[in-house]
Amino acid sequence: MSTTERVKLPSGGWVQLRDPQTLRRGDKQRAMRAIKSGDSSEVAQSLDLINGLLAVLIIDWSYPFPVPSEAPGSLELIPLEDDDALNEAIEPARAVLFPDKPDPKDAADPASPTEPSAA
Repeated sequence: MSTTERVKLPSGGWVQLRDPQTLRRGDKQRAMRAIKSGDSSEVAQSLDLINGLLAVLIIDWSYPFPVPSEAPGSLELIPLEDDDALNEAIEPARAVLFPDKPDPKDAADPASPTEPSAA
């Protein structure tokens, strides 16, 4: 199994991403440290987390500036047309590091693999 994936971007550029299955606890902690404690808005925290994930996941790219792990500000220089593609490309890693919490409403779903608990 490959430990990296090259993702082509709308601008014609590319990024080389780590395989989400190679991520470890320290990678999650580095992504979490990217969240700035001063701005508690949900949007700001979400953007900080995405930037933290990009810094952990991107190991190489075609842009003429350093990768985010070497220079976090380089994320601000990415062409806007590549932003959505990058966010989509890192979604599998986000799901590995930060899985969605179970929703109690799913217990009533006949397709759910577990039965509701007795109340």
